[in-house]
Order: sequence, then C-alpha cells, then structure tokens
Amino acid sequence: MLQLKNLTVHYGAKRVVDDVGLTLGAGQTLGLAGESGSGKSTLAMSVLRLLPRTARVDGQVLLDGEDVTTMSWGRMRAVRWASASVVFQGAMHSLNPVRRVGEQIAEPMRLHATPGSVRELLEQVELPAARARAYPHELSGGQKQRVMIAMALACSPRLVIADEPTTALDVVVQAQVLGLLTRLVAEQDLGLLMISHDLSVLAQTCQNLAVMYRGQIVERGATRSVIADPQHPHTAALTAAFPVIGDPAHRWTEPADATRGASARQDRADAPRVASGSGEDPAGAGALLEVQGLRVDYGTVRAVDGVDLRIGHGEIVALVGQSGSGKTTLARAIMNLRSPSSGRVIFDGHPVPRRGTALKAFRRQVQLVLQDPASALNPRHTIFAAVAEGLRVHGLSDDEQAQVTAAVERAELRPASLYLDALPHELSGGQQQRAVIAGALVLRPRLLVADEPVASLDASVRGEIVALLLRLRRELGLASLIITHDLGLAWQIADRVAVMHQGTIVEQGPVEQVLLNPSHDYTRALVRAVPRV
Repeated sequence: MLQLKNLTVHYGAKRVVDDVGLTLGAGQTLGLAGESGSGKSTLAMSVLRLLPRTARVDGQVLLDGEDVTTMSWGRMRAVRWASASVVFQGAMHSLNPVRRVGEQIAEPMRLHATPGSVRELLEQVELPAARARAYPHELSGGQKQRVMIAMALACSPRLVIADEPTTALDVVVQAQVLGLLTRLVAEQDLGLLMISHDLSVLAQTCQNLAVMYRGQIVERGATRSVIADPQHPHTAALTAAFPVIGDPAHRWTEPADATRGASARQDRADAPRVASGSGEDPAGAGALLEVQGLRVDYGTVRAVDGVDLRIGHGEIVALVGQSGSGKTTLARAIMNLRSPSSGRVIFDGHPVPRRGTALKAFRRQVQLVLQDPASALNPRHTIFAAVAEGLRVHGLSDDEQAQVTAAVERAELRPASLYLDALPHELSGGQQQRAVIAGALVLRPRLLVADEPVASLDASVRGEIVALLLRLRRELGLASLIITHDLGLAWQIADRVAVMHQGTIVEQGPVEQVLLNPSHDYTRALVRAVPRV
C-alpha cells in the first residue's frame, strides 16, 4: 500500500529526512516515534506532497505502486482524501472555526463526488448525528479529534496518516480515540501510519514501530520487541522518558527540609505581604494557600462546586482530572481572574483581596503559567519584553536588565544573551515554556500555578521542564499547583494529588495513596486509562 524508497528531504542545505525506507500494507498499523524535530511530520507530509515549495524531495513515495513524487497535480488532487488522507495535529487549528463541522466533513465528498453520509461518518466515530450542526468551539477536544477522523474517512481511503492524534487529550478521551482508530483499522482494513513522540500511545495501537532520530530511522521492528529490547540509545531514552505509576525509580523524592534554603528565605522576606483588610481572623495558619468551599458558576452551570484545597509552603500539589472537570476554572478563581459565587481563598493566612493594590500585591506572589506557551507569548514581543512585562506592571523595573537576565537564566535559557532579543517563533516548544516560566519567576513569587506545563512537549523536553520545576522548589522554596490530565506527571513530581470530577474534588491525599490505592471509582477509572509503554 505504501512504500518509501530512499526518501530524503532538504530544506535549503539542511537535510531533515535522510534516506528513509518504510513499507505499510493493508490492515497494518505502523508507529513512527521520535522527538520533535526528528523529521516525523516532514516524512508524513511528503506522502501526499504537503510540504512547502522550499522543500526538495528525493527518492520514491509509492502509493499502491504509483510514485507520488512524479504525479501531475490533477492526479495528486484525485489521490488526496480518496486514496490516502491525513488526521492533522491540533484539531482546533485544523477545523474552520466559522463553519459547522458537518459541512467540513462533507467537503471532501463533494470535491471527489463520493457518495456518503455525514450521519454515517459521525456514527463511525461514535458521535451523535446532531453534532453535525455544531461549530468547532462547541465541541470538546476529543469530539473535535473524532470530527477530524471522520473527515479523513469521508472518501473511504485505504491509507490514513495520523499525526499526533491524541496530543493534549486527557487519558480517558485519549483511550477512546486510540480504541476508535484500532477498531476502524480492523473493520475497514485500513493501513494506519501513526506519528507520536509518546511511545505509550504507539505501544497501545501499533503492531510495528519505527524510531526516527535526526532524520533517520534508527530502529524498527515489532512494537513489543522494540520496546522490550531497544537497540538504539534514543529508543531506550524514549522508553524510559515516561514515568510509570508505581515505579519508585520514576518518583522524585527529596527531604522536605531541602526546600528551605537561604535564597528561599530571602525571597519570602522581600515579597510583599497581603493585608486582609477585612478584619477576619487568619485561617489556614499552616498553609500557604487554602481554598474553602469555593463555588464558581457560569450562568446556570456550576463549574466548581464546594472545593476545599490546601497547599503548604514549598509543596507541589497536582490537580488532576479530565478536560471540563473544572481544573482551570478553579485556578482562575484562586487567582481572582474569575469571581467565585461563594467560598473564599486564603493566602498566607489572609483572604485574597478582591480589588485594588492589595490584589495586585497578591498577584505578584502567585504567578500563573498558561497552558499553551505559543499563545501566552506575544508573537511581536521579544523574550526580554515578555519577561520584563511583569516588572513594569508592578513598578519594579529598576535594574530591569539584570532582573530579566537572572530570571531567564534561572529558567535554564542559558546564556540569556542568546534568547533576550529572540521572538517566540524562533524558539522551540520547550524554550517557549521556559520563557513563560521566566516571566513568572522575575517577580519572585511564592506560589506557581502551572496549567498543563508539559502538555504537547516531547519526552526529553518534558523531563527538562519537570527537573526545572523541582529545582525551583529546592532552591527557592517555591510551592506549585500543577494542573494536569497526566497522572504520570503527578506521580513524578507531586507531594499530594487532588482529583477533580464535575466541579468537585472527589479524592485527595499523598500521591502514593491516591494513585496506588484510589478510593473513588473515578480515580480508579483514570488510573486504568493511563497508557503504558
């Protein structure tokens, strides 16, 4: 069905794919693994000539024996969707936001005059027919991904290329999407080429595995054999990169006293105190942050329902749950970016102010790291301007150059001189995440609220960000609330875990207790859904 012979792709003088050969037959599943920048997506896009014109492609790409590289554009248009199709990475960015999803699913059928039914395609991907009238923003991440799969199947192709189809999905939705792809391959005798940096995803779905590193295939074979006995160091590194829940080797441990160094004490002494201004007695004297009975309503929908949560000095707490469970809304309410309907948030013994200079002082001490670093950074501002913005907002711009440089280097962008004048698009995903963290660190906060800090990052970069957060806790005494759907991350980094479901905390406690011996059915379902290498 698909055969690559000596495939080589250049961007200018840079060789991105280097003499690759692969084969894939009907009813077979092939996983293509590797870190960001290894050439996986470039290889996949070359199959349907979706690379930019600046790319030079050598070698052969055979679809059912016909060389794609020599096809006329008319023949190429006929092959796309009908013979082979792509499920692109990032369903939100791949769907037209102003068109109903049913219209978008029907478009390939109209272009190729292919008989078919949007209703039947939605049923194939386990979505109700009524969702055809929805716009992309009205669907969850998992539903948008299913729409993309329905589009890929619209013209009954024999080959489907899935580029990171589960990136940033929570574990339950991820398991559903992977199960759907596996079922479709079996029922329709499809050939499936699945691309991912996550070996656990490929291990769950693919019969065979090829590992890319610096543009080359460095290892291939049956998935079980490659994972069980990796022959190349890069394969071994990918296999070891994702933490296994219950494995002490993947559990970070350090004496609690190590989080309280001289630098941490000095930062706390320098940080402004938040006055309560309410005359209430201080609460939660032993906690840095305490949430009491918090409720947040969006109209008639209660997004957060009576949440109690506590974070100690220098403690890392993971808030886990599916998309839509209320995690981000809770974080925004803690920051007073969303006014709660009832309940209160206590920081350092005082209720969080609702307005004025006291609220501004609080926000200096509690900094938010947003989920998507590419969206969090202004594309027209240099990294220096992005990191310095907080200093300017808080009137702390004396010796701005030194403060920004120190924060950037503390976030492990070294030497800072290489990055300060760069624009966000000139940085990798991991470097962008570090720049966002540097923007928070420049104000010397006492609590970091990090929303999905490693989602969409590949294995090695993920490990670097985790190590950075742990080092900041050790050196600065920095407490963190890590919001994530990734239970492996919670196992790796957290002291305690709180599990959120439909707006409530259904279970919380030490990480070993919650993840190894969960007491709530929802927590047990989350743990069961975690893919394993």
